[in-house]
Amino acid sequence: MKIVNIDAPEQLAEKVINSGIPEFVIEVVRPLEREYYNQFICEVYPANKNTPLPLSPIWKFENYGYENIAAIIHTIPIYLRDSRPEEIRDENSIIDFLGAYYSNRRGDSPYIELYLTTIDSSAENDDNHFVWLFTKVLIHELAHAALDIFSWVHNRQRTEKVSYHTDFGRWREESMANAVALRIIKDYGNKDFYDYAKHFMLSQPKEYALGVLMEDFGYRDFRSVFRAKKHGVNSTLQQEWLKYVKGTPDWNGLKKWIELLNSQYVYIFEGKYYSSEEVLVFDIVNKVLSDYVNKNGNKMPFNTFSSLFPYIRTGAEMSYEPTQKVIGDSRYKELNLADGNYSLYYFWDNDSLHAFVDTKKLNINIIEYENY
Repeated sequence: MKIVNIDAPEQLAEKVINSGIPEFVIEVVRPLEREYYNQFICEVYPANKNTPLPLSPIWKFENYGYENIAAIIHTIPIYLRDSRPEEIRDENSIIDFLGAYYSNRRGDSPYIELYLTTIDSSAENDDNHFVWLFTKVLIHELAHAALDIFSWVHNRQRTEKVSYHTDFGRWREESMANAVALRIIKDYGNKDFYDYAKHFMLSQPKEYALGVLMEDFGYRDFRSVFRAKKHGVNSTLQQEWLKYVKGTPDWNGLKKWIELLNSQYVYIFEGKYYSSEEVLVFDIVNKVLSDYVNKNGNKMPFNTFSSLFPYIRTGAEMSYEPTQKVIGDSRYKELNLADGNYSLYYFWDNDSLHAFVDTKKLNINIIEYENY
């Protein structure tokens, strides 16, 4: 870990050393190192002997995940500054109140700044709180580094599809960076430190405080923020997500939204969001069958069903078959018709959905969004 004092007060820079903060930070991150080597051990395999040296810069990573923090902490410059500069909103910067992360989109080294005077003031001159807050802020900025697509070896983009300097991008990035910091602190196992960090996060602006709800995130949840920068998110869904998180979100709701934001296509049918064509097709068919019963007082006959829903190939099989023909095949879901039961095949994608479901003929409405 390389820490350099640029313009922070000398007594505060000395306090960082005298308080043993570098050693403490390494101890806090130590449990993550085991996760890093379990997840990304392939990165230490020998490279192709024909590959010319040097390889990619040392701060870049092969696979994206928050575990990369265990390596980034030893490869990224950490600069001690007095306080936050005047507002800088260029595409290269993420400037928080207590620290900042500068990306390497221009091909040079990324780096972190920590604002010691502001950290000391926020810690209210409590030595333990100074150590804890310094550590929390540093890990938060390291999380920004792990979310940086320009540090991913395989990135070929010049700009993100979702910029930090938008309302949606900032809420996604800051909430995840705090969630990562709280998760690492929690895994370290010091309850007093964890309680302090959690309390501090809850006192921050709402986009930061949201991260407290997300401390039990999984790898797909972290990657959803990273992937959005690569692939993009529909602008309407961005606004709908913001409405949700600015209201009264909970973790279950956030997880459902993560599934939607990760999906290429998102649908709304009967007021419900869908990211799975399989679930959507089955719900559409069941609604049509239910509406028929309510209107006619009896189940729909197969002739009517087949006139509404075509018998087409979807994936390896046809869209539906007589149930008797596919008994025991878990890929099918049973439908009850007037003249015998039929079973609907499980595989659907956007193309087969549109080939199978004629909204005008069925008199239904589906709203569709495309994220990428």
